[in-house]
Amino acid sequence: MTLLAERLTQLSETRIDVVTFDALGLDPEQVQDEIVDVAAGPLAPLIAEAVVHAVNTGDSTWRRVVELFPRSFTQQRSLLALSSSIETILGSSAATESLGKMLNAALLDGLQETISSGPLLAAARLEGAVRLAVSKAVHPYHVWGVLQELKVDGPDDFLERLPRILGLALDCWAQTDTTVATAVRNLLKQLATDEAADVDAMFELGCDRLRASFAAATLAESSTHLNEARQLFAAAEAAEECRDDAAAYHAACDAILAFAAGNYAQVSEAAEKLETVLERRAAWLWGTHQQAWLLPRRSVELAWNGLLLQLQAASSILTADVWMTPWSALDAVLAAYRSSRTVQPLGADIATPGLAALIEPAVEDTLIRRESFLNILRHAAGNPETHPQRLFDADTAATILSRIESRQTNSQRNESTVISDEGDPGGASVDDRLYRLAPNLIRQAGLDFARRLAADIDDTRLATIEGLAHDSDIARLRATDPIIVPLLDSLVTSLCGHPDFIGEVRHTFSALVVQTLLFLKSRGDLTRTTLFGKGKKGDPPYDYRRKPENGQRQALEDDLQRDFHGWLQAGPLHNVVRVEPVDLAMGRADVMIHFGSLRYLIEIKKDSTDNSREHIEGTYLAQAAEYSNTNAPFGQLLVLDLTDKKASTGTLRLNEATWIAKHRPTGAREDRYVLTGILAGNRITPSTYSK
Repeated sequence: MTLLAERLTQLSETRIDVVTFDALGLDPEQVQDEIVDVAAGPLAPLIAEAVVHAVNTGDSTWRRVVELFPRSFTQQRSLLALSSSIETILGSSAATESLGKMLNAALLDGLQETISSGPLLAAARLEGAVRLAVSKAVHPYHVWGVLQELKVDGPDDFLERLPRILGLALDCWAQTDTTVATAVRNLLKQLATDEAADVDAMFELGCDRLRASFAAATLAESSTHLNEARQLFAAAEAAEECRDDAAAYHAACDAILAFAAGNYAQVSEAAEKLETVLERRAAWLWGTHQQAWLLPRRSVELAWNGLLLQLQAASSILTADVWMTPWSALDAVLAAYRSSRTVQPLGADIATPGLAALIEPAVEDTLIRRESFLNILRHAAGNPETHPQRLFDADTAATILSRIESRQTNSQRNESTVISDEGDPGGASVDDRLYRLAPNLIRQAGLDFARRLAADIDDTRLATIEGLAHDSDIARLRATDPIIVPLLDSLVTSLCGHPDFIGEVRHTFSALVVQTLLFLKSRGDLTRTTLFGKGKKGDPPYDYRRKPENGQRQALEDDLQRDFHGWLQAGPLHNVVRVEPVDLAMGRADVMIHFGSLRYLIEIKKDSTDNSREHIEGTYLAQAAEYSNTNAPFGQLLVLDLTDKKASTGTLRLNEATWIAKHRPTGAREDRYVLTGILAGNRITPSTYSK
């Protein structure tokens, strides 16, 4: 043991408040010779204390020792020592500013190599570097470069800590640097399909969508982003038990969208859920160590609770038959109206309408319908001095009245205008109605379909349809698991790029996509249960996914066809679709799905040479797409992968083996979309790879 290590150990056994270099009783030169090696070990947190003390007191005697300390971070192999040292340094603004550049360089030096050799250490170092950049102790360009070069193919120990770090980056830079934000979002989307990090990644993507909603310039954008955030938070909440942060944000999104739609009962339900979640979360975290850099998010959760309480109070007032204390009622409604511009998620820009675009029109609409309450507001705005406490918010009241009068004037003008075929002057308000009352309907069926559906129905019926759309989304999330949810959302997002993916086509093909994903996932688990092959005379039954044993034939396309056909016939779609094999006598192994007049063909192939996307699309995509020429331009392609699994050292994950492929024949003007899935065959047991 070196002399420095011995003195530090002795100091740690005494009851001093702070370790200092002076207390060591050693010359600076002696400490200087040993500090890098000792600080690379378990005594690093004690040295960090001494470093912070020297910087805070401005003691120049130990300046060279202090400057050498960051070098130890590249050699540190203890996660606890590294994390504790970083916390100690970042806990001092003077030390952070003084050592920021040197510390940043040390944390990022050789990070890529450390990801493989010490994934937890690499995550702690990256987290420290991001926190340095976020605190503006260093310029962020170096860490931006590292984030843009990250690959989501590292060890699980690194990947499972990565979403929180990327979320911190988005909190700070989502609206200031588009390139970095895009790279970080793409990383999170990839992590959302990785079993080690999927739940955390979905939560961070939900926070990002929430920020986008608050920074949106229009009601349509705000509603769309907020609805996307709700879906991601709901997926994270459903995927992992006791994920209270996701449950809290899910409740907040539910309440805001419900308030915008005038569903005040749902506002109350969401507010009660949020209150329960936050109470439980506070109880579970009581007495536990909480890193300082995570506390702002906790504060935001509490701010959401305050907003929801205001919305809940305003909801009960706006639906009341009579107001016994009109001043109190006005104060509550104005507080809810005003708070829409003061509560925000981390990183959001409140200079844009954002949440206000949803909440403010909802208040105004209700006041327009409740003429008596509107008269009370007019009287109060004209006589604010009669308020009992003289604290009436006359400015907000005047703003509301001005906006209501403007809307009523525009409405009267539009009613007297002859609408031509060229456009509808009230079109924007029609869309606003849909985005406030039925954002899920728009998401599932498309804006054009929603417009046609909503044209001849009142708000109550539109809200009922929206409730069914929302319930179907939540049911889907609860019925699946973390790997299916993000993959399904990704595939549906890709399918939404086709203009024909609306209405009945969207509902039917999406239902088929769900069953195909569940089939591929179930068949991807190589269990001891048997999936039988053909089983004819001289051809004994066997699991067509496994590598054939001596005397067994290779698996055929119709093995996969028969299995998938049986899956659909036994599944939840059996009573609403007609499933039939195609031309089995001619040697083809396909499945045709009929939803009334709509039909989708699943082309089934086998390949023993190459399972890459490029090869699969180049060889089979044109044929699979050709069958959609006389019906909806959507189909499926399933390929039984019979490549050598020993040579490939494993099989593809579900999210790597499933994607939406596009094909456009020469001279055609419209793409065909084909859900493509690879099912691993010729498989060997996992233990074989170790032999």
